[in-house]
Amino acid sequence: MSEILEFGKVDLGYEIPEQSRHITQEKITKNAEGSLDFNPIHIDPAWAKKVNLLGRGTTIAHGIMTGAFMGKIVTDWAYPRGAFLQMLDVKFIHPVRPGDDITARGKVTEKHPRQGQDSFVVLDLWCENQEGVKVGVGQAAVRIPV
Repeated sequence: MSEILEFGKVDLGYEIPEQSRHITQEKITKNAEGSLDFNPIHIDPAWAKKVNLLGRGTTIAHGIMTGAFMGKIVTDWAYPRGAFLQMLDVKFIHPVRPGDDITARGKVTEKHPRQGQDSFVVLDLWCENQEGVKVGVGQAAVRIPV
């Protein structure tokens, strides 16, 4: 188990460990199966090429894939250290396509001490593609037990 997270030792500006993943059509299709979202823009490359949405002619990943990835970097950092994800709010701002490499990052931007209660920190989150374009942004609150 990792060292227990202590509120006083989490500094503003601290960047949690980033993670990267390569997006494939297979991963998008598996996400469709799990979410029951079989919209052809996600799962049918021939249809996506014909429709040519946003001028790229490819399928696009479900937005929730980006959101879940941002949540994963928070829980991978917090849970092993005894802290808990309290809130996750995400927005999808640019499409993710097969072949993209996305990196999720997070930074502590607020600290909220609470006397005699669990304190919490707020993190700004974002995912970027291989070109440095932000594809998702969000915030998370992490509760740190006393």
